[in-house]
Amino acid sequence: MSLLTVLKVSLAFADRKILEGVNFNVERGQRIGLVGPNGAGKTTLLRILTGELQPDEGEIRVQKGVRTGYLPQDVFETHKGPLLASVQAAAPGRTALEAQVRELDRGLHAEGDPQVQERIARRLAEVHQQIQHLDRQYPPHEAEKILVGLGFSPSELQHPMETLSGGWKMRAALARLLYQQPDVLFLDEPTNHLDVPSVRWLEQFLQSFKGALVLVSHDREFLNRQINRTIALDPEGVGYYSGNYDFYLTAREQEGLT
Repeated sequence: MSLLTVLKVSLAFADRKILEGVNFNVERGQRIGLVGPNGAGKTTLLRILTGELQPDEGEIRVQKGVRTGYLPQDVFETHKGPLLASVQAAAPGRTALEAQVRELDRGLHAEGDPQVQERIARRLAEVHQQIQHLDRQYPPHEAEKILVGLGFSPSELQHPMETLSGGWKMRAALARLLYQQPDVLFLDEPTNHLDVPSVRWLEQFLQSFKGALVLVSHDREFLNRQINRTIALDPEGVGYYSGNYDFYLTAREQEGLT
């Protein structure tokens, strides 16, 4: 079963058709590149896939339980607290579990009935076990590894998120997404704010990423090395190609469309 299905999606802005009749599936482990000229609708389609924007026609079906992560071109929301703690808090369910621990701790100290205290203590132990299980799935040290890979120095990991500049906020947002290990990862120009060493690190990370990837990137070499399927939003319509960006260009040339 597909992780995500796009069914006959169409969208128009000011009487101009941006997308028309887009159909495709996102399968487990698949790596899709969205390509096309500026203004073709690549970012718009990503926003529809993530539920941020509703199409005029068609629908997006996401398999139950599938987790998605989206990095837009611009990040306006800034999480609070130290950088490293903010990334670690992105592990699915961690924030809720830690809130439960605080609430149970307060209840345990405020309760005078020994039997009620015992019940609270048992529940507290269960929540701690869940956190330990989460730490095995999402090791705290992995967050540090990702941040350093994206260019942060070890001395910056305790800096408040609010002090980061725009480009570094983007890196922090990308770190949170990578740490979450979503089933489907949507990336819109992820290399825009990265230096060469960080781009190389990201390439290696994504090549070992086991989830599905839907990528928009102007970096042709980066795109080529990351994708194995291309969906082209070209002036003459949507095209579907079973290869990377170079494969797509060759196919268009053979079709007499270049």
